[in-house]
Amino acid sequence: MSEPDCAVVKFSLTVGDREIEASARVPAGPVRVVDILPVLHSLASAVVAVGEEQAREQGKVISCRAGCGACCRQIVPISEMDARYLAALVEAMPEARRARVVERFRAAVARLEELGLIAKFREMSRYTPAERQEIAMDFFRAGVACPFLEDESCSIHPARPMVCREYLVTNPPENCAHPTITNIEMVPLPAKPSLALYRFTDGVGEDKWRYLPLVLALEWAAEHAGDDQPELPGPQILMNFLRRLAHLPKDWTPPPAQV
Repeated sequence: MSEPDCAVVKFSLTVGDREIEASARVPAGPVRVVDILPVLHSLASAVVAVGEEQAREQGKVISCRAGCGACCRQIVPISEMDARYLAALVEAMPEARRARVVERFRAAVARLEELGLIAKFREMSRYTPAERQEIAMDFFRAGVACPFLEDESCSIHPARPMVCREYLVTNPPENCAHPTITNIEMVPLPAKPSLALYRFTDGVGEDKWRYLPLVLALEWAAEHAGDDQPELPGPQILMNFLRRLAHLPKDWTPPPAQV
């Protein structure tokens, strides 16, 4: 992209008790949210870094390391923008690698269909919070790994979804293989960028929460390839996202969404 096509946006964001002074280079003209998703991912990583720093100041040690892929066997609720981004990422892979990843997606969906979990994902709004928690545990017990997990590490770590960036724990690593409500200690974050992204498909911020399990990313992206995607100037999208992020309570959790 040539320099005249870009704009540098400088901003200040209060995250908890910290002030983040940053700048981002984004397309100056109209783009889709997915086109600047890497910029939003970087912003999310900056917010998470504040949470990490606060945890270390409290004497806590973050357990997450390459080679520990227990959390990569959870449902992993991703935004529609992340689904589009991941689908494009897979499409751009060398043919042999793309075939392996696509096959992992196919096998994961087939296994979940066999267990009756895909049908439950599509009707999550029917279930109580306790029932949804049990569905999540059924998913974990099924042992269906993220299709991007290789050698117990994320093979797309720099491009991983926003919610994956937010998942950090300080409990003993062995607890992650047998999680309960009481033995997992999440790193508290001063804000949750993923919650903002769930409702940011139009680049402004809408009322409806939109997210889906990561294993359905390729299927969903293929089904919605022809959907109209609003375009706005890159700086406007970034500032809209920052406003949306600033107004989301850190302890807010989204209602169930239809897949």
